[in-house]
Amino acid sequence: MGLRAVRMLPVFLAALLCVSQFARGEKNNDSGPKPDFRIPIAPLGYIAPSSFYLTARLSSISLDFIDKDHLLFTFRMPGLMKRLPNDPPDDEDQMIHAIVLELPDGKVMAEADWRMHDRSRYMWRLADGHFLVRERSSLYLTDSSLELHPYISVDTALESVQISPDRKLIVVEAEGKKQKPETVASTAPTLGDPPPESKPVQILILRSETRTLIARAETLNAVEIPMVGEGRIEAIPGNQNRWLIRYLPFHGDARTITQVESACHPTEETMSSNVTLVMTCPRSGDDHQVFAVTLDGRTLWQQRWESRYIWPTFQLTQDGSRFAYSSLQVNHPVGIMDPIDETNIANQMVGVFDTQTGQLRLVKNATPILSAGQNYALSPDGLRFAVLRQGAIEVYDLPPGSSAP
Repeated sequence: MGLRAVRMLPVFLAALLCVSQFARGEKNNDSGPKPDFRIPIAPLGYIAPSSFYLTARLSSISLDFIDKDHLLFTFRMPGLMKRLPNDPPDDEDQMIHAIVLELPDGKVMAEADWRMHDRSRYMWRLADGHFLVRERSSLYLTDSSLELHPYISVDTALESVQISPDRKLIVVEAEGKKQKPETVASTAPTLGDPPPESKPVQILILRSETRTLIARAETLNAVEIPMVGEGRIEAIPGNQNRWLIRYLPFHGDARTITQVESACHPTEETMSSNVTLVMTCPRSGDDHQVFAVTLDGRTLWQQRWESRYIWPTFQLTQDGSRFAYSSLQVNHPVGIMDPIDETNIANQMVGVFDTQTGQLRLVKNATPILSAGQNYALSPDGLRFAVLRQGAIEVYDLPPGSSAP
């Protein structure tokens, strides 16, 4: 399986939204704050994707702040493309047009075209106006110049790229080389089909600035690694639906930071270099309990988040003060095995939360709806929010965040 367009949380935790605040925003997204300025996107050459992209979770767009006064907007240019000689037959090429926009007038400062060979995620934001761009199994570094500089290349297919909230660490997961399974005796007959060749996933954790390897591992499948500080978070089962939330530094001893009660395996999503959201399943109902905990074990806030949304995505500020959370609203309850098509999806809601308090600062719907996300952005300092909406990039100035829970 190739690189995930958006790495999905487990199905039982799909798309969580704050019950009361988000429901109000869902109904009144047009009556809330008006954008401070709008940049029409049709003059830039953007054409909304077909409904096929709604549930395919393919990447065809990205929106990011370079700094508070500049946006990086990339999108797929529709049209036929000539196949390149010696390209693999399963390539799904697309031309991505990248534009640097100056705020507030939307002046184009730089442009470039990048040929991508698949429809998986191709852009991640690093620190200080730098970005990673993926072409097949190679990562390139770029900035406001849009020039691509080699960063990392692996010999096998990339399965995942993950960036820590403070942008200091990067996880690269790549398909391992094929290994034939051991057999008891080579002369023994084979019953049925021969066993498949194993291809373990190689996990490399690097410092983003120096590309220094600090940890590595091997698993059977690509996994999420909730990085925080100089380590990662992991949930360990205990007795009677109790779970220990552990901090495992890459160097040093592990420690328990808190324990929670959950009828399912908790999911951890790191928000800053010190704060992690721990999402649990109560014994009754389908909603989910969310705890914001620090590395020293303090619970900053907790909320009950609603379960009638699917396929969540996050975007974080560089300073960890805020996070944006997007999810698709469906028009009927969805079970684990229920199929989803474009007729089931009513809205894509995006909310901006203060990390320290859980306060919802702004909620808007994004249009067109994109199941892979990346059609919204937070500035590195969390004081500006941008969303693709109603034929324009809408930009909102946000008040300073509160620091006390």
